[in-house]
Amino acid sequence: MKNILFLMSFLGALFFGSSAAIAGGTLNPPKIITGVDFQTNGLLLYADGWPNPNGCTTTAAVMLLKTDPNYDKAFALLLTAYASGKKVSGYSDGCAAHDANTYNTIRGHKYLLVR
Repeated sequence: MKNILFLMSFLGALFFGSSAAIAGGTLNPPKIITGVDFQTNGLLLYADGWPNPNGCTTTAAVMLLKTDPNYDKAFALLLTAYASGKKVSGYSDGCAAHDANTYNTIRGHKYLLVR
């Protein structure tokens, strides 16, 4: 009986502890990219007041991570959006560190929208 209670407590803590780490949410309303900054671990996309679904330390930019499955395609799409003044929205499911700040990530493989 003790083992079952321990296992249930452990699984409950694991579930509730991990659900906060998997927060995430949409980056809406769509934003016009005002600047880009290419970094070693990805591309920073600056706009006025990105949403902060993950509680990162800054909303000045979001980061497309170099490890994203569609990084090359999303990189090209986002640079085109920047050059043409189109609005961008997407989905974020984490924070990425850069220069003593953390930035919401933007997925290049799902939910990325340019209008």
